[in-house]
Amino acid sequence: MEDCVRQINNGINQITQSVREIQKMGKDGEERFAWHESNVQSWVSAALTDATTCMDGVLGDEIGSKAKSMIKARFLNVKELASNSLAMFNRFTARHRASLAIKNP
Repeated sequence: MEDCVRQINNGINQITQSVREIQKMGKDGEERFAWHESNVQSWVSAALTDATTCMDGVLGDEIGSKAKSMIKARFLNVKELASNSLAMFNRFTARHRASLAIKNP
């Protein structure tokens, strides 16, 4: 469980870094947009991997089935939120690029 808590804390840090990076996207200009985009995608993906790894470890531990079910449900919720956030972010960046293409054909 200690490894799992460490992975979840890493995931929280990665999501926090992603939020900070998104805030920088509009301030640094277009030349840094792709850099920020890549950082956000990497960190959210890493947080998603951490949650998956942790969940896999918990499911293999010797804990009660009720506690295991509760933990699994929460991890699945975290995974779903991270996955949806990444999808929405990717859609945002695609639309941003498309709007630039319209403005600067």
